[in-house]
Amino acid sequence: MVLRIVGVSEATYYYRKKHFKQERVYNGGRPIPGFSLDHKQHPVSDEQIKEWLMELISGEEATYGYRKLTLCLKRQYGLIINKKKVYRLCQELGILQPQRRKRIQYPRKLGEQS
Repeated sequence: MVLRIVGVSEATYYYRKKHFKQERVYNGGRPIPGFSLDHKQHPVSDEQIKEWLMELISGEEATYGYRKLTLCLKRQYGLIINKKKVYRLCQELGILQPQRRKRIQYPRKLGEQS
């Protein structure tokens, strides 16, 4: 009787009661593996990658962000590595550059022409 007043069919009510009772639990994702692979499929530890990152930022690449550092690691050391992992390693080392602020450009105001 209540279902008719609310306007919900019995099948919908019991389906939702059966299937949506459990709440989803977040377990934190998969663990960090601690290594990456090079092009020859040999593992390279995260500690070695951190050393390479420190070497890169001590040279010409000091102003690079994590995306360009990723490209440098891929080109110079032949790593198969994701930019998200480089971001995490840079964050652990504390070498992330501050994000550039966008400068707002105001449109020029021209006088009315008659």
